[in-house]
Amino acid sequence: MKISIFAFAANNKFPIDIVHRQFKKYVKEDFEFIIFNDAYEITAENSINEITSLNNIKCVRVPQHIHTSNNPSDAYATTLNWAVRDYAVNNGCDIIMLMHTDIFPICDVLISEIIGNNIIASTTEFRIMDGKGINYLYPAITMINMNLLKDPEELDFGCEPGLDTGGRSRSFVEKYANSVKFLAAHQAWYISHALIGQPIAEYFEEDLAICRSHGLSAGWVADGLYHYMAGSQWNVNDKTEFISGHQKRMSLFLKYFY
Repeated sequence: MKISIFAFAANNKFPIDIVHRQFKKYVKEDFEFIIFNDAYEITAENSINEITSLNNIKCVRVPQHIHTSNNPSDAYATTLNWAVRDYAVNNGCDIIMLMHTDIFPICDVLISEIIGNNIIASTTEFRIMDGKGINYLYPAITMINMNLLKDPEELDFGCEPGLDTGGRSRSFVEKYANSVKFLAAHQAWYISHALIGQPIAEYFEEDLAICRSHGLSAGWVADGLYHYMAGSQWNVNDKTEFISGHQKRMSLFLKYFY
């Protein structure tokens, strides 16, 4: 079965071309890599189109009429539902992986092995509400076997009060508990200690030092897939300390990964 990697971009703050290169380097099975251009502003939309065109990356425009809210969490949820229920279904996709655009492999990865015989393999969130523990899909990395997903409408990445994007998937997780695999995310500090003596451990150690000194969040790794954590922190552009930290992180990133 072919793997389809869906990466969702609302801006060009992270080097999409490097992410694409890392997937080509480390994913050891047949796959297609698609950037879903979900930019709200025309400038960002054109910038993403230019990057994907120059690097021969397939790019799909997310129809903006599907959005009914400017809230980033709600907008991302709507896009994910459209990608699964519309794009993946209409294009006959087998296994899809939904992900942020700042996620990429740092070692050999077989996505088909990670998901196995499950309907879904995903990073998750845990919350306690009304004294009850709740697990729902955290769609930073979410792999779905479309051939086993009998009713795509049943899987909902929408938000719920007190829960972020993916909150409504709690009912799906409960109903198909034996067919949903939770991916464990190992924080950067753990990787820096677990792989002492290797270049990747040195990278994480240096990156952690930058994050600590500039008040930024460091990344994590799940099954060989690294979440850099560029994310919404880029929106805080009025704080000099954050800007300086982002610049140092990116310089270090390019040193090790480019």
